[in-house]
Amino acid sequence: MQREHVQIHPMQHFTAIHFKFLCEALEHIQLDAQPGTAIRGALYHAMINLFSPNAPIPGVPLDPVRALLADEDENNPRGRDLPRAFAVEPPPPHTRVKSQQRFSFGVTLFGSAEILMPYLFRALPEMGNLGIGQGRGRFKLIQIYEVSPLNDTSRVIMHHQRVVDRPRLTISHRRVLEELSMRRTDEVTLRFLTPMRLIEAGALVRTPKLGPLLRRLIERAQALSEQFNPSDEEIAARMIWKDEWQRIGDMGNQIDASGLLLDATHWVDIRSYSQAKGRSTPIGGFSGQARWRINSPEVLTWLLWGQSLHVGKNAAKGDGYFSVE
Repeated sequence: MQREHVQIHPMQHFTAIHFKFLCEALEHIQLDAQPGTAIRGALYHAMINLFSPNAPIPGVPLDPVRALLADEDENNPRGRDLPRAFAVEPPPPHTRVKSQQRFSFGVTLFGSAEILMPYLFRALPEMGNLGIGQGRGRFKLIQIYEVSPLNDTSRVIMHHQRVVDRPRLTISHRRVLEELSMRRTDEVTLRFLTPMRLIEAGALVRTPKLGPLLRRLIERAQALSEQFNPSDEEIAARMIWKDEWQRIGDMGNQIDASGLLLDATHWVDIRSYSQAKGRSTPIGGFSGQARWRINSPEVLTWLLWGQSLHVGKNAAKGDGYFSVE
């Protein structure tokens, strides 16, 4: 008697690890409509200052600047653009922090990029020295937490630049399924914490729609998995990804057709200036919250993953960050 073949989920071997950095302002800090751009820029310059062209950290034989921040590869079979190894979870828009007040922001590392954790931790004090926001307000690092968006848990892993414990809250498919078993699957509310910028058929999606969101999420998950999958784990075949994209995307379309239960979103226009490109680009999208009746554990599984991966454009700058409620 033959065993029935069971297809594994394409995210079976992927992981994400979330860090939250508690900081104290040394000067007034003023952030704009999308603080993630300032955080990403400060991280880039801190990495350049510390590790390029310095020797790598012992035991981590790579160029951390290129590994963490590179966005192009001429030899990439899926095109020159690469997904970044990280995403930023920024403070709220227009955050103002007075001297000696505390604030926090997050950075998530994907898959094999976990090896870059020592570089990320070393870069934070340098980011504080460089400053962020208008006027480059400086800050100091107080604590580093690891956090889980699945159940809002957190643990201190570094205090006053001293490691006190190793991360234990890494997001994996097993943990996503554990959280799924404790959630209601008939309705879902998404709270868009930063602008969600989705493109479907070459046009901007200006209102919350699950079909485009799920398709962009699965495309991003595939790109991240292929780029940062652990070397000893098998990557899901592209046909599996294609089937998942079609099936889950169609389910999203069907959910959209039945209508939203709540649309409390609004459009936010934001532009980000790139010194490298010498021009500004739009990074705005819809923000707020929306609720659907889904009746689908499979869709909810992907949305729980989406909390970690972000969706749509400019994830490294903090866009596409949402929570599932």
